[in-house]
Amino acid sequence: MTTNNPKRFMFKTKTILLCLVLSIMPGLLSANSPHRSSTSVETGSAEHPFVQTIANIYVNRDSMTVRISSSADELYLIHLISAMENGKYDTEELLEGVEIHGDFLLERFEIYDPAGNRVEGKLVELPKWKIPEAGINDDQLIEYMLDYTFEYAFDEPPEYLTFQNYIIDYNEDLPSEVKIVVKQGGSDAAYADTLKIKDPKTVRFDWDNPLQNHLTGAELKAWFEETRDKTLGLTEYGGVYSFIYVTPREIRHEVLIPLANLNELIRFEQKDRWYLEVDEQDKAVATIEALFSEANKLSVNGKEQKPRFDDIGFFGLDVRDLGRSAERKRVSIANGRAGVIMSYPIRNIPDNVSVSWDMFAKMLRNVEVKIVGPDDSVAKKQFSKFLTKNVAKWTNPGIPPLPEVVDVKVDSFELEPESKAPVLAIVCWLLGGLVFLFGLFNANFGVAKTLLPTAAMLGLGFLLMPVPQSAGPSPETAREIFSDLHTNLFRSFDYNVEEDVYDALARTTDGPLLKKVYLDMRKSLEIKEQGGAVSNIDRIEIMEGEISDASADDEHVDAPDFSYRCIWELEGNVEHWGHIHRRTNRYEALFNVRNIGGLWKITELQAIDQEQGRIIRSVRKF
Repeated sequence: MTTNNPKRFMFKTKTILLCLVLSIMPGLLSANSPHRSSTSVETGSAEHPFVQTIANIYVNRDSMTVRISSSADELYLIHLISAMENGKYDTEELLEGVEIHGDFLLERFEIYDPAGNRVEGKLVELPKWKIPEAGINDDQLIEYMLDYTFEYAFDEPPEYLTFQNYIIDYNEDLPSEVKIVVKQGGSDAAYADTLKIKDPKTVRFDWDNPLQNHLTGAELKAWFEETRDKTLGLTEYGGVYSFIYVTPREIRHEVLIPLANLNELIRFEQKDRWYLEVDEQDKAVATIEALFSEANKLSVNGKEQKPRFDDIGFFGLDVRDLGRSAERKRVSIANGRAGVIMSYPIRNIPDNVSVSWDMFAKMLRNVEVKIVGPDDSVAKKQFSKFLTKNVAKWTNPGIPPLPEVVDVKVDSFELEPESKAPVLAIVCWLLGGLVFLFGLFNANFGVAKTLLPTAAMLGLGFLLMPVPQSAGPSPETAREIFSDLHTNLFRSFDYNVEEDVYDALARTTDGPLLKKVYLDMRKSLEIKEQGGAVSNIDRIEIMEGEISDASADDEHVDAPDFSYRCIWELEGNVEHWGHIHRRTNRYEALFNVRNIGGLWKITELQAIDQEQGRIIRSVRKF
């Protein structure tokens, strides 16, 4: 081909300028540019139908082949090739357009790895287009399909691949869609979907256990269950997840939303339009908070509450990133997700909760919401762009409130008085009596002389009488007292506000121990894998307990009324995004208990042993 052809030079220039415009402002559609009608183009007496681009994708462990079948009409729609005055296309210009369109498809059919990095490929085969000698008329271009082959290499088998269509045509009325059919090596099943502009799709690949078409019944169910467990139930990578948890200490609304959807609702500040850097994520937090505060209002018992934003995180496709302690990193707009956790502290189980949703866009039309009650019941709702009112409600079916943390009063327990024999007092009284009798029966000595020593001995006897004291509680009473105090300790953490926790703990502990207990117990309830989130307590069970002769305070500054050695188990869980982290810990400790102002309180504790159970992860079946 020569380069001095004015027509071909103009075609190249138009193509370069168009690609430049699209690279700066993707999706920009020019109403002033020449274009055909909305769904068809009249050419003579015939109508020009819309032809969908098809991408057949074959993914192996170390490579991928993509064959894109593109209508030759895209040479007109995208690259603005136009027919000559005689109504026919220039053959050399068409062939040159085929080459340029191959590079265009390679650039505009985007593929991302799990980390959100663009997978680079190469064009390996151009269409073999045999143009008739007589040429092609203006109304015949759409009858030809051009098949391009691209190849991509992987360093390791991909777990996820994200496909995005940015093959933008120059006609604002003609939809630009790519139908994808994805097949995995070793699997005879295929994934099919349609890519619209700015609506990426993600496909997961299981290289250990690829899906087979011959699986039926129990085998197919087991495969889906295994896949669900591996992905923590988050199988819709382009969908919005909304979880509402109603608990005795808080209402929590968690939303996991693709950045592609969020990007329709707010404008990110970006250096690279395809990615969101860590510092850009920080800048976006305030905007996201403002959006969700306005678009997702929540009421408890009819009163609107302001959200507390516990976390706003940015994640890739790897579900392990959803842990709140995950390393922060750059995310891709194509397959990144934002996780928003809003909480509303409460003091006990509410009567009713309502949540509204007013956050829709072109690609965000429907949102499935799951409401989990304090009794583990699950209700499903749907927010939809096509509904006039989007409100999800939870009503208490009759679940009683949790018992309050109450004072453990001394007078509610009968104490056994200490019975010490007044030996010295009796001896004094006996001696005084003998002295008096001696004077009474001894005429030479006389009674008068015995009165003073007798009175002295009797008075000394009264002084030596032991003061009545409590012997402390009986073993059975001590068990009841300690059980109430021990339950109070952990029920204090049913509250979500630090001040409320402290107030509840103050009913059970005394003095400097209050802060120590708060910090130690909070640490024992944390699950590091979830960024230090404090567990909800499901079960507290005392396994062994007895009064102890030892004291938890070696210095004996304040001698206890009794000491109690206890072994107990505590089962707690943290739930986010529909999956649960559950752990059972075993503890052994020695407690000092004293009567302080008529209330039993723990004044000291000494940890003896602690056994951290392993975390068991499960996925809630909605």
